[in-house]
Amino acid sequence: MSVGARMRFFFFFLLIIPVVHADTPGPSGNYWQCITEDSTNKRWVAQSVYQLTAINKAFDHCKKNSAYPNTCKASKANCEYFILGRTTRPMWQCTALDFHANPWNSNLYRTMDDAALAAKAYCLDNSSVPATCYINMITCKNLNKPD
Repeated sequence: MSVGARMRFFFFFLLIIPVVHADTPGPSGNYWQCITEDSTNKRWVAQSVYQLTAINKAFDHCKKNSAYPNTCKASKANCEYFILGRTTRPMWQCTALDFHANPWNSNLYRTMDDAALAAKAYCLDNSSVPATCYINMITCKNLNKPD
């Protein structure tokens, strides 16, 4: 290979590498992550700095790799945004109380109502006095909210 050909080859890679990596999010960068599923509930995940690109990539992976490509479904509801590697999705947790003032914390949920219902159900299932379980929405907090 001549010196001129090597130089063209070198400059080609200098120009193409930033273009190839421009749409690839870093491990701690800001990006969208979208999930596509088929009828067997098999999931394909894709990431991109753009939501629509992430949806299309996940959908494309499903169409190419699923045993049932016609059943692939993509939705913006199955996407979440990450800032510096941390999700921006709400993470609600509520606390139910019983007569003995025992706290019963829910798991994390996307909606406050779901977290409240889960906390009450957890109290009803585990409290020694389940008839006294109650939930006050003031005990609910979004753990992903900046302080």
